[in-house]
Amino acid sequence: MSVTNEWRLTAYKELVGCLNPFFSSFLGDYCRNCQKVIGRLPEAAEESIDLLEGVYPGCCHRGAGDIFRLEGEKPERACLAPEIVVALQYERQRKMQLSGAGGGTYSFRRHRDGALVKGAHCRYFADQGCLLGDLKGPLCINFICPPMRSDLLVVCAGDDDLVGPEHDFLFIYRSLAIISYDDQAEVERELASFSQRLQVLENKCQAFMTERKVQSLYSCFN
Repeated sequence: MSVTNEWRLTAYKELVGCLNPFFSSFLGDYCRNCQKVIGRLPEAAEESIDLLEGVYPGCCHRGAGDIFRLEGEKPERACLAPEIVVALQYERQRKMQLSGAGGGTYSFRRHRDGALVKGAHCRYFADQGCLLGDLKGPLCINFICPPMRSDLLVVCAGDDDLVGPEHDFLFIYRSLAIISYDDQAEVERELASFSQRLQVLENKCQAFMTERKVQSLYSCFN
């Protein structure tokens, strides 16, 4: 692995490492109660189900962890840099050899037409959750469902410039494009800026919960 690969991968892992505690502290309950959260969507009645087998994976469906697109970026920057992808996959392979296999299947009965639907989890998804840690893919750290985003906007008094657009939570794709293609000084500036944005959001979430004397954002809105 070249020096260029090493510092870009290190920057990528630093960004993911910052996000993991935030998701765990403030958004994890949404994922653990995925079906109830989905029930808030306008199309919920159309997509209500009875889970028959396995664990419903929510966003962690087959292939999700291996999607490296950076939505909304310029075509020449619309995918994570190839050298980061190669390095990520190399480290993932080593980690999976140590932590064991993920994956698995599930099935459910869809209410609207009675159809039996079978699916597969992301290959990094296990009973204890994601196995990747700071090796998660861009989609895994970027996507938040509409109810999550709606609640965070309430917490932030509608501050889109903090939460980011629907396709780019906290402007993560923009940050990953900078990590992928810009020089090291610009990457370091972006990591500092991202860390500040995330800290502001975390402070607002904590203050919101403290004011309402609750242990989770999920309990405030669901």
